[in-house]
Amino acid sequence: MENADMEFITEPERKKLLWSLRSDFAWAGKKIPENVEIEGKEYRLRDMVRELGEKEFPEPEEAAEIRAILPKLEARAKANEELLETEELTKAEASELYEEAVGLLRAVMELKDKLGGKGGEASAEEFKRMLTAQKVADEKRWQQFIKSIK
Repeated sequence: MENADMEFITEPERKKLLWSLRSDFAWAGKKIPENVEIEGKEYRLRDMVRELGEKEFPEPEEAAEIRAILPKLEARAKANEELLETEELTKAEASELYEEAVGLLRAVMELKDKLGGKGGEASAEEFKRMLTAQKVADEKRWQQFIKSIK
């Protein structure tokens, strides 16, 4: 790992990370970050997901707080993706950004699922919508890649 701290990520490695991050279920099996700091406020993200999962229904104030943090988590994951795409990074930095991004995406999915009623109709519809949007985005990226090769 010492070498990864100084060695910069290559363009093929960058593309591989970005492709993985943007793929369906990139977040599956990834760890939710223990803590995340957004706009100067620290959130105990893993505890938040676990505690919400233990409840049948969240309190209205808690649900409102979670709904307010979801766009912030998504924005942070998107910011990490943009850094991966545009910045000159070491392999360690790129790996850290990638792992945080997929962990945040997993947290978002878990929180949305819990708010939607643990696999209820609302979360299933949201999942279908997200999957369709992801497939369209994947197809557009694929078409751009094909055009860039020609």
